[in-house]
Amino acid sequence: MNGKTLTILLSVAFGVAAIFKMVPDLEVAIGFLTISFGILAIIWTAMSVGALSKGSSLRKHTVYFLISLISILLFSIWHTLSKILGWRQTIVEAWMYPGYLFLAASFIIFVFTAYQVLQMGHQFGFSGQARKIQKVMASKSKKAAQ
Repeated sequence: MNGKTLTILLSVAFGVAAIFKMVPDLEVAIGFLTISFGILAIIWTAMSVGALSKGSSLRKHTVYFLISLISILLFSIWHTLSKILGWRQTIVEAWMYPGYLFLAASFIIFVFTAYQVLQMGHQFGFSGQARKIQKVMASKSKKAAQ
């Protein structure tokens, strides 16, 4: 492990420890932690979108992934706010539903994107190539074992 990786891991560990130290309510602390990592995931995914070729299928799928991440982050924010502001006890239960809509939207986008990837796999015949590669790898392993 190099120094940069160690520094990053230590920074994350201290950040997590600080959140749990500063926020006495465990559920709220976990919510802040989830939101922090969600924001980081969105930043890195947005940077990935910018690095991919316009019009490519990989960029299109990454954009869908980004939209799903944003929707999951909105769910985490909504859920954490409901705990902080006491919506569960003071407001009509219907105020909890928008959070679940964010989560459902994420899953719908994931299903749509997974289906597109499956179609792309059928179109380009990746499964046939994968079987050929597995056969070659298996025969090389047998030769190496002898």
